[in-house]
Amino acid sequence: MEDYRANAIEKQNYTELEHGYVGLFDRPRFERGSTISCAWPFSALYAASPEKRRKKLQTKTNPNKKITPLPLPICHCNPLVREILLLFPRRIGSFLLEHFSQILRHCSWILEMVAQEEEFTVDLNKPLVFQVGHLGEQYQEWVHQPIVSKEGPRFFGNNVLEFLTRTKWYAVPLIWLPVVFWLLTTSLRMGHRLSDVALMAALGILIWTLVEYVLHRFLFHINTNSYWANTAHYLLHGCHHKHPMDGLRLVFPPAATAILCIPFWNLVGLFTTASTTPAVFGGGLLGYVMYDCTHYYLHHGQPSHDPAKHLKKYHLNHHFRIQDKGFGITSSLWDIVFGTLPPQISAKKA
Repeated sequence: MEDYRANAIEKQNYTELEHGYVGLFDRPRFERGSTISCAWPFSALYAASPEKRRKKLQTKTNPNKKITPLPLPICHCNPLVREILLLFPRRIGSFLLEHFSQILRHCSWILEMVAQEEEFTVDLNKPLVFQVGHLGEQYQEWVHQPIVSKEGPRFFGNNVLEFLTRTKWYAVPLIWLPVVFWLLTTSLRMGHRLSDVALMAALGILIWTLVEYVLHRFLFHINTNSYWANTAHYLLHGCHHKHPMDGLRLVFPPAATAILCIPFWNLVGLFTTASTTPAVFGGGLLGYVMYDCTHYYLHHGQPSHDPAKHLKKYHLNHHFRIQDKGFGITSSLWDIVFGTLPPQISAKKA
């Protein structure tokens, strides 16, 4: 055993000399990716100065003897681990010393595979928002398996944040219809006739139906797989597909709507004059109010006549059968234009 330890120390010291690495604090000279050795902590050579160590190494080693350097993970592992490895019989210890880096790589690969195969399970009895991100690529499949219950889940542990996610449907018309009225009358006070304001408002409603379709198709149904992307998607629209009958999270919270009104107002202002902007934007805001109220009714109302009955069937088909078709809520107009009608409806149209 002592001979083996001495041979290992000699082998280590020669490697240090070969690579110009002769002290614990001496800077090694090596290229990126090369295999080098580090100082042997229990060698008596380190009791002397660097110059004496270098001379002693030159006298105690055979420069012509080819010795393979120890793998990098062994050299930088805990000294106690290295001492333990040297307690093995010579053949086994030599094998472990020379192949320990490969063993470490295989172990890390196995652990990584196990971690990937382990599926994350969402606990519905706990706040969901910061759980769903852990689903990764499984999130899209999970979120499109609806749970039909009028009792919605808890989103946040914080009561204030939880309160902000819950909105009664009638809050939307109560808050925004007075704003719509003020916007339309603003254009009237600026000199436009009532018929002109009505036309501008109708244009705003039409623009909203297109915005509704584009947002629903390209933003609300974007594919995500990272933690924060899954979390954001769940807050934005995924929660509605997972719990489609949750009446308190069906309409958009007024605080979020107020924030989004700012960029939309500026966008409308780029294409309209100062006097027509209020009427067009007011029409778009009216279209939004109609959208949210219609959306709530399609989930919780019981229409007995068309077109409401057809719209309800059309929208529930999007939730429970084909989630990547039928993006229109208040109308199927843009689904017809862009070819995203559900298959059965497309066949009937043909």
